[in-house]
Amino acid sequence: MSKPVRMCIHCKTRSYQEDLYRLQCREKRLLWFSGVGRSFYICKLCLEDKKLPKSLARICKMDPTSALKMLKEMIDNG
Repeated sequence: MSKPVRMCIHCKTRSYQEDLYRLQCREKRLLWFSGVGRSFYICKLCLEDKKLPKSLARICKMDPTSALKMLKEMIDNG
């Protein structure tokens, strides 16, 4: 049986699901995927990209700086 392959919302590369971060937006907040609702994936290489906040802002319909701040906080806290 093959592993699930998903696409990063930023760089559009396809990777195994286990190699990506799975997130969701709920009420203009960036959260880890809770198991219910829509989600999206970000690859670990894109975390260093300067244009990532713009992609997050487009997906979550929020300010780019606050989206990046939430993402960095989530990654640091696990």
